[in-house]
Amino acid sequence: MAIDPITVLLISAIGLTVTATAIVSFWHQILQWGEKNLFPWLEKHRPTVAPYVRQAFSRVDNVATNVRRTIKEAWQKLSQYLLQQVVKLNRKTSNTWVQEVTSWVIEASGYNNKPVVKEIRTEQEVLWDELPEDVRKAFLQRKETSFEQDVTDTRKEEMALVH
Repeated sequence: MAIDPITVLLISAIGLTVTATAIVSFWHQILQWGEKNLFPWLEKHRPTVAPYVRQAFSRVDNVATNVRRTIKEAWQKLSQYLLQQVVKLNRKTSNTWVQEVTSWVIEASGYNNKPVVKEIRTEQEVLWDELPEDVRKAFLQRKETSFEQDVTDTRKEEMALVH
């Protein structure tokens, strides 16, 4: 079965967004820790090194800020077309799960190019080791055999964290 190019684009964009969001979300905490703990300690105990560390933090902050902006812009563009995406996982065997991803996207291919909502459904088998850590933990703790998550709601919450 051929995978729809829109599905590939959506899955790729969401995967990149998740990774980058996680990194950028923690950057504020790292920066705060540096200001509160690291920089004062360096000023007191290693004053010759302190300016270099501050400069390194400044450079990383510039990159993090650009990444944060890019993530927000990409999400804004993607959310114009991706109305909702739901991931369902169902246990098939002890080591194999069936992952069903259903996406509702806006496509300008209707009559007179009017927007049409298209449902895209993909299904694939996923090995236990390939499941996200939080999903594996939930399955183990609650002995669940299925899982469902609205990915778009989760991404909206993450975007709120990316100041």
